[in-house]
Amino acid sequence: MKSNYNSKHSNKSIITLPKKDPIYYNLHLHNHHNHHHHLQNIAKWKDQRLELVEIPKGLIEVLQDAGFTIEKILDTGSSHIAEKLGIDSYVGEIIYKETKKAISKINPNLLIN
Repeated sequence: MKSNYNSKHSNKSIITLPKKDPIYYNLHLHNHHNHHHHLQNIAKWKDQRLELVEIPKGLIEVLQDAGFTIEKILDTGSSHIAEKLGIDSYVGEIIYKETKKAISKINPNLLIN
């Protein structure tokens, strides 16, 4: 370990651990894991409006888990939905058509532009 002194900012020493030090490794691993976990939580947001689409609940959950929103479904189209989910194209078409039908019932203020 080496100690650095920075007179401009404080009278405290800054300890820099060598990268091979087990303490450095554990701190780095812990911080990386927390950062990764935080990003996973952000990615897990699910568009609850998809529950208004008249398709099976399991299919809604698959769409939500894949990160689809009402807007993404309408913007990307049925073939992209089918490709992304690994499903038959006719199921992608049903998802697209039912989503389009559902938005006609949704308050336009709920749609993200």
